[in-house]
Amino acid sequence: MVKIRILILLYLLGTSIAFADKKEGREFVDLPDVDNGYNIHVMYVLPIDGIDKEYDLNSKIGMLVYQMDKWFNNKTKGRLFEEGQKLKFDRKEDNRLDITFLRLDIEDIDISKRGINAVNVLQPAIARFGFNDPKKVYFIVYGGTNKDVCASSQLPGHVPLGVTANTAAVYIPGKRSGSCIENNGGFKPEFNNTTRSSLHEVLHILGAVPKCAPDHLIFEDAGTINDGIGGHLEIPGDIMYSVQSNVTYDKAKHLDFKSSNYYNHDNEGCLDIAKSIYVTPTVENPQLTTYGVE
Repeated sequence: MVKIRILILLYLLGTSIAFADKKEGREFVDLPDVDNGYNIHVMYVLPIDGIDKEYDLNSKIGMLVYQMDKWFNNKTKGRLFEEGQKLKFDRKEDNRLDITFLRLDIEDIDISKRGINAVNVLQPAIARFGFNDPKKVYFIVYGGTNKDVCASSQLPGHVPLGVTANTAAVYIPGKRSGSCIENNGGFKPEFNNTTRSSLHEVLHILGAVPKCAPDHLIFEDAGTINDGIGGHLEIPGDIMYSVQSNVTYDKAKHLDFKSSNYYNHDNEGCLDIAKSIYVTPTVENPQLTTYGVE
């Protein structure tokens, strides 16, 4: 009888939360695409016990994405295209972001405790709800905590075939101490720590930094959260720079400044984000990042 009562209470709680989540202007599905469908799809994801801050409705996520795209565009001007390039975020017919809201069936602690690997819980979790379009990569604004990091992502060039790695996430408020929304971070009309962390992770799921890059860095075993992780550069000032410690970002000034590693380079057969299908404008036959899917 006790188990039955608990199940009934959980059902009623879930029903109550689901009803409360329904708000005007909120989307619970990925809307039909207005282009070729190869997009960075943005999601506002909460754990089952998460508090809805309405980041998808109050322009907070829109501001974050705008600042990411603005920085990327500024750093690409006069390179492959004179006007620069923009990240191909999923948009509606009116050019506003197509943001999907999703409340998971997982408690925050089960995600938070995974630290830098929390994104590997989020990816299969959203896939169970149908967010696994093979054309899409996913950028999640997760309304919960993380014991180690402000943001993290999967590394498509570093997983075996058969493993899907198409998701990046920023955790708001993030770390239990030194959160993503403190120390010059959070949703602000500026390129701050939260914006920098988010863009760094999105560039990861677009393929940066490929293993074939001359300055590609794989961290050695030194007892830190980054051990064995690749996809970075050892060039300070680059947005893909990282150090082997729990503090993985510095003040980003450059996007592959010398065009030698991951943007507009001449390394034959090596992924180039300037020619990615997830940026616009792009080349006639754009590159598609391999996400470990056979």
